[in-house]
Amino acid sequence: MNAAELRQLVGAVRDPHLPFGLAELGMLERLDVSACGTVDVVVNVPCHHCPGLQMLDDDIREVLRRAGVKAEVSISFQGQADWTPAAISPHVRMAIRHMGIQMVATAPTGHGGTL
Repeated sequence: MNAAELRQLVGAVRDPHLPFGLAELGMLERLDVSACGTVDVVVNVPCHHCPGLQMLDDDIREVLRRAGVKAEVSISFQGQADWTPAAISPHVRMAIRHMGIQMVATAPTGHGGTL
């Protein structure tokens, strides 16, 4: 499988807390396959101390293993930028609202706003 196909598979891995994939939640920052075949995955998460991170790590490794990836897999939960609710796709944002979940974004001025 190529990097784009693997990115699609990992992007469909569901968040441990919500019934949506990492790509839909704007959490899959990057997936690269190096020349030697190593798969590097970067996931931005809202909470770096979340107990669900191990589950997420396990689920990503499992989907890659099922896809036939035998090379080393490196998973980081420290992306280039902080995750923000603005990264959520519009249809998922609407679904989250219908579920009764309210997400608050912090503006650069420190004033919150509801998404």
